[in-house]
Amino acid sequence: MSIFSINDNSNYNSILSQAKANKESKENSKISFANAFLKQNASKLNEIQNANSQTLARSEVLNSTNTTNTSNNTNFSISSKTSSPNYDISSEFKNSIYTLKYKQADISNTSTNTAYGYSVDKDGYMGSDFNKAAGLPEDFKIHKSTLDEIERVAEYNVSDIREYLGVDKYYSNIDMAETIKQYYNLFSNALSQSFPSDKTSFSEADINSMPSGYAVGGDKCMNFNDPNNRMNITHLKDFSGALVSNVYQTSEQAEKADDLWADSGNMINGLKPETLGLSLEEIKNVSQAKYECDFKPDMSFYPKNEDGTYTKEDLFMSFLKSQGGQPVESPKTTLNPKVEAYNTAMAKESFSTTSVDLTDIMTGKVDFASLLKYELDRGRIAGELYMYEKGMSPKQALGNWALDAEIKQALANGWKASSESINSYVGSIMDRLNNLIGQTRVYRF
Repeated sequence: MSIFSINDNSNYNSILSQAKANKESKENSKISFANAFLKQNASKLNEIQNANSQTLARSEVLNSTNTTNTSNNTNFSISSKTSSPNYDISSEFKNSIYTLKYKQADISNTSTNTAYGYSVDKDGYMGSDFNKAAGLPEDFKIHKSTLDEIERVAEYNVSDIREYLGVDKYYSNIDMAETIKQYYNLFSNALSQSFPSDKTSFSEADINSMPSGYAVGGDKCMNFNDPNNRMNITHLKDFSGALVSNVYQTSEQAEKADDLWADSGNMINGLKPETLGLSLEEIKNVSQAKYECDFKPDMSFYPKNEDGTYTKEDLFMSFLKSQGGQPVESPKTTLNPKVEAYNTAMAKESFSTTSVDLTDIMTGKVDFASLLKYELDRGRIAGELYMYEKGMSPKQALGNWALDAEIKQALANGWKASSESINSYVGSIMDRLNNLIGQTRVYRF
């Protein structure tokens, strides 16, 4: 039976009125408290909102998430119904608290966010400390996403080793500042062959006026003949001393250089032509990638010139892509200990083929003619020598299965080039090399 008598309407109405009055009093208290809070913090909320308007969406998401959590856990949310009037507050007040809390967090993060050991601004660009370490101009933009892409590609390209060794990461650390520094120096050196160093915008006509190819010398890589070479373990390249050695202004010069590089047994470093990503087609398609392993910077983060010209950052991103976006050799770039142990063991069982830097040939440090004779006498590029004796160009072998079978059969039967053929071949290589270098050499180390 009810605690109230059905006929005792006066007592019932009195209690009901008192309950209603208590409820209104609670609501008025909450509203007064919320309004006082909003008034007190209005300037702070406006300041934070102006500093980072993007956080509003984040605040709404967080609010929505908390509301969702409320249905699952009534003990964890300020929107939960409890016996205390302090928790049953208006949605306007609740949103204001979330906005204040998370906008404050965002402002704090803009000044403390770091990546790869350097500061990152609120828009995701690397800070001035990174630019200084990387040797970049103060106003040059490098977005963190580009460095993330370098790391992604670096790890993706060694996924088979990671899987084999059962490790999540191949690299313990990648020295991003040194990576960008080495690449930017080489990029600037290539660009200086055509433009002043302070040029920051490039029209399509500018880009089309650039050389067809470049040869790079002075870079270093693994050399298993030198057991102390750290790159035998890291498998990285060192561009710290790299410079453009030859400029191939025309496609004809670039083609001659490519043929000469192949005909000399791929032994001359600093001869093979590269575009370095500085062709118009490459720059336009810098964000395109055919395979997952390809470096693909997100260019949507980089500012565009209003007149439609390309920025220096556009060209540099294309240059990075031409290098595969790979990390470079640096003492601060380290491997997972398990990977390092594996690579060290493999290095002891590896060997290097013969190669020589073009500079060493031109300065006389290496007698390339004698070296080439020695390698040819040992059977190197025997197929090319066979065609040379027959008066054929190596290009005739491309797709010529019958000629390929003929060469293989001759070698299987013990064919060997005569001393006269070797001497003549070496002489023709040196003549072609001297002639090409005379036209294209731009820097003498």
